[in-house]
Amino acid sequence: MTYGDKWMAVLFNDEKKKWNLDGPDGNIIYWHDLRKEPRSFFSRQSGGGSVMVWAAFSFSGQVRLAFLDGRQNSPKYIETLENHFMPFAENLGGRNWEYQQDDAPIHTSHGTKNYLNSKNVTVLKRPPMSLDLNPIENVWSIMSRKVYENGRQFYSMNALNTGIESVWYNLEPEILQTLIMTMEKRVYNVILRNGKT
Repeated sequence: MTYGDKWMAVLFNDEKKKWNLDGPDGNIIYWHDLRKEPRSFFSRQSGGGSVMVWAAFSFSGQVRLAFLDGRQNSPKYIETLENHFMPFAENLGGRNWEYQQDDAPIHTSHGTKNYLNSKNVTVLKRPPMSLDLNPIENVWSIMSRKVYENGRQFYSMNALNTGIESVWYNLEPEILQTLIMTMEKRVYNVILRNGKT
């Protein structure tokens, strides 16, 4: 297995902090054709409501999205892993894959480490305080553009959740695979810049 092939056996995951009813971070700015009338948008106090989402993907596919309730802690994260990550991981076959997660306290707690160890999950090693090169950050960006395209706003949490799910489940596999195939170059560029992006 080459270094580039190694990334094909990694499951990348993260939580997206906030999806708002009124748009990304409550923004109501959009690009429009100056030859057309500008659209009107409404704005609710504090964005009108938001949802946090957890997702993971590998070269082989995507997990079922997890919509997270309230502030996250280690027991809630373990529940997400049990209900969303493990069923996906078990279908990958074999044990030659690694799990990538950032250094958020819920990811590095003793409870989470014990849970992952009990499931024989190998966590990708990364230096403390390292840069976040996780390609799921690019996925969140792609999804935000699609969920909120043309200044789209949502009138209910159910509609927002449906919009997020629709974009996630309709992402082309080639987009995810291409992002994973950039990992070797991302790491190489960070090394060239002595740890700076």
